Amino acid sequence: MMLLSRRRHATFDVTVTSPLSATILPEASTSVGAAALEAEVRQHRANDPKCSELRAFSLPPDGSTSDEIIDDTRNLGTGPFELLIGREFKLSVWEDVVKTMRVGEIVKFQCPYKAVVMEYVLVSKALRELAKKRAGNDDDHHNHQHRCGFHHAVGGTGHCDLDSVIQNGSPIVFEFELVSVRQPGEYLKDSWAMSTTEKSDAAAVLRGEGNALYELGKFEEAAKKYFLALSYLEELSIKEKAHSDEWNRIEEKKVPLLLNYAQCKLIMMEYAEAIRHTTTVLEFDSNNVKALFRRGKAHAGCWNVEQAKLDFAKACTLDPSLSKVIDKELTALMQRVNEKNTEERNMFKGKLF
Repeated sequence: MMLLSRRRHATFDVTVTSPLSATILPEASTSVGAAALEAEVRQHRANDPKCSELRAFSLPPDGSTSDEIIDDTRNLGTGPFELLIGREFKLSVWEDVVKTMRVGEIVKFQCPYKAVVMEYVLVSKALRELAKKRAGNDDDHHNHQHRCGFHHAVGGTGHCDLDSVIQNGSPIVFEFELVSVRQPGEYLKDSWAMSTTEKSDAAAVLRGEGNALYELGKFEEAAKKYFLALSYLEELSIKEKAHSDEWNRIEEKKVPLLLNYAQCKLIMMEYAEAIRHTTTVLEFDSNNVKALFRRGKAHAGCWNVEQAKLDFAKACTLDPSLSKVIDKELTALMQRVNEKNTEERNMFKGKLF
């Protein structure tokens, strides 16, 4: 490791305790956030949780400096990067450096390519996937894929910039700013650092938080809580044998979260998402009345008339008490269909094709 720069906002200095040589370069700038460590990573083309942001850069073979940023957690959407000290993090050099820092201090350091590249690529992919989850843009709750370092080197990472980092073969530069240090109990751990019990408990807490937000009419925020809770339960589910007692227990916990998430998406008129998540429930429990009713409403919302009728009919058969509500939904649907047909007839009336 080569230390490129160390700056502090406070009036005292800290010495890096590292067995690796260090030289100083005067470039480092980040902004202090409210609750984390900010870090910058570039690949140059020339149990005490520390919180930070991360950027990544790359040095070209000719030694020139590039401002091309590979990763920047300030823009990635993950929020501040949390590093749990003493948990054998993949990039041990990060932990070695961060342990020497004080809140408000900025450190930039360069690492040899071979020492960090594969570990960094894995961390970068994890951060990007976390950003997608927190944004509620994960393509499929059930789409889990594992890639080892060898696969990254041979088959690609799925990210062009990370493939370039691997192929470049140049040192990688990291820049951190330590924004805060939090003690156990003061923060929500990232899922990789959670035990099975912690994930299960966190899912229950998130469900309660989502319900509270829903009651306040904050449907988008509530959906994000339900989505994150589902991601924790799915991490538990994939470790179990399908249809085993434990797997069934976890799947049952997912059902109300999937239904609540679908309800939020219905209100937000994101009908495809509502259909997808209610269908997941019905794959587990084909007679779930709430799932049938909500999927029927979602189908109605996107003009899937026949599918809506089928779902409403089955829901009514399973729970006849819903007949009046379903009749009202069907009447409204057919009225909208008739209005749409009339509008289209008027639009093309008298025109020849």
